[in-house]
Amino acid sequence: MLLRPYQLAAVQFLHTRQRGFIVAPAGSGKTVIAAEAAADVAKTFDRVVWLANTREQCDQARAAIGRASWRELVEVDVRCAAGKPDVSDADILIIDECHHMPAATWLATAQKAPRIAWGFSATPWHRDEERNDCLRGFFGEGNFFTVAREEVRAGGHLAEGRVVFHDLDTPGEFDAEIKGKTAATVAVQCLRFRNADKDELTRRARWRFTSEATRANAARNARIVALANAGDAVLVLVGTIEHGVQLAAEIDGAVLVHAKLGKKKRAAAINRFRDGSIRCLVATSLADEGLDVPRASVLILASGGRSSGKIEQRAGRVLRPYEGKEFGLVHDFSDRGSVMGASQARAREKVYRSLGYTVTTATTIQEGKAA
Repeated sequence: MLLRPYQLAAVQFLHTRQRGFIVAPAGSGKTVIAAEAAADVAKTFDRVVWLANTREQCDQARAAIGRASWRELVEVDVRCAAGKPDVSDADILIIDECHHMPAATWLATAQKAPRIAWGFSATPWHRDEERNDCLRGFFGEGNFFTVAREEVRAGGHLAEGRVVFHDLDTPGEFDAEIKGKTAATVAVQCLRFRNADKDELTRRARWRFTSEATRANAARNARIVALANAGDAVLVLVGTIEHGVQLAAEIDGAVLVHAKLGKKKRAAAINRFRDGSIRCLVATSLADEGLDVPRASVLILASGGRSSGKIEQRAGRVLRPYEGKEFGLVHDFSDRGSVMGASQARAREKVYRSLGYTVTTATTIQEGKAA
């Protein structure tokens, strides 16, 4: 397989290390790097375990392995981390979407890793420094190799990103309702859990009711439906199955996929979206990372949040090059109807700008389409 220059550099980096971590943006071909990195060393060993986060990512790993130069030389066991697979008898451990590794389930598996362990992620770093220290401690401070986004884009492997923020709300219009529900909920919880941290309970309740207000926002939902109906190859990301059901029922030709749907039905829907049989795919968090759908050109974020890692992963869904695609378009929302919603939207905007996306604001659908 002919590797891109930065892919070859990443492979060569891993070949010099028993523990190594590749930080590479969406669209850079991390699974290709992982598969080819094991090509030479696999000739000396018998078994490789490839750890992934979802069944869809497992399928993508198997596809990458099938194209690799070493596919007939070694046993490759692709497993979901949630299954807590035994990796103690593996010769090489490949950890895809390795930013999950500090989680208890992943860490318990990774700690049984063999002598050679390589991690891959577009978004390894977290606001929680303990999680970051976990990664540094496991892989070693000097064992991180970063593929520059600019290099991937310059090579034509990453489309231009454009973001349109839709400003629909009267500032603070939902705050009184959110505040009332939060206070009532926290009061009950403090009585029930007398040693609970009131500030933490308040933060969680406030986020819960802010999320509910966002999903129930009629103007916001109407805009999502209108944008989805006006576009093609549209991916709508939702925070809950219930919200997905609601939106999919109103979007022409939309199909909803979620973790409870079943692997075969999910795979069938995603493949139909890939080949153009489905115009709009509505998906829960299973599509946040690792979903390879180059045809997707429009992303609508129907849920909020401020995690920089998740934002980069989600936006990356529409940045894969595809014939006829001039740019990937992300529709987001200013969410000024609540203090927390607006704060998180501003945080998302900062992330978009830091990634080099063009950011504009629209108050009408016409502006949103033209932006």
